[in-house]
Amino acid sequence: MKSPSVRRVFWSASATLAVLLAIAPALVAQAGPTGQAGGEKIDLNTASRAALETLPGVDQATAKQIIAGRPYTSVADLSKAGVSASTIEAITPLVKVSPLGTAAAATGKGTQKAATGVGKGADAAASGIEKGADATAKGIQKGANATATGVEKGVSAASKGVQKGAEAAASAAEKVDRTMTGAPQTPPKAGMVWADTATKVYYKEGDSSYGKTSKGKWLTEQEAVKEGYLLAKPKTAVENK
Repeated sequence: MKSPSVRRVFWSASATLAVLLAIAPALVAQAGPTGQAGGEKIDLNTASRAALETLPGVDQATAKQIIAGRPYTSVADLSKAGVSASTIEAITPLVKVSPLGTAAAATGKGTQKAATGVGKGADAAASGIEKGADATAKGIQKGANATATGVEKGVSAASKGVQKGAEAAASAAEKVDRTMTGAPQTPPKAGMVWADTATKVYYKEGDSSYGKTSKGKWLTEQEAVKEGYLLAKPKTAVENK
């Protein structure tokens, strides 16, 4: 026959086991199918593959489909990812769909920043092209202006050269004509006198030697007197004969 102490231990263990058996269903219900404390539902938008595989009817392939089909706005969206209707029905009480949240917001912000960066890059490129085109246009304009100025100066110099050449040619022709024909030179201005540089006398208009001596130059009478020329005794063509 068992001692009292053994009987007490036996009855105590039996009572503890009975209590555990009684509360086990409640603990299981509280833990939920996913084994998470408090029966927390699995978020279809953020749960890991391992967490998804704890759901009824969700194997490794189905979990990958669920992850690939994110984000979801409702449990029914699982059908778009290829999840069967029976599996969706079985897991609906055990899952939730949170708002797009941090990950989606971060993705949206990243996309927006990327778009902003692309826009700024495009603006900078357009501005650079515009500035380059403007600088090129200004360079072409300056080049054209410089060319036009050079051409203008060249034409002006050529014109002056031609004029001087013509004057020199006319002067030479006049001297040749005067030497060959004895014709008097024409004074540049009316009223000038012919100063004979060889004899240091000057002749007025009407004198037979006016503009005819081999060496001389045209001066005003005041200039001739100032340079020491003396007035020649007037001679007429008749007197020379």
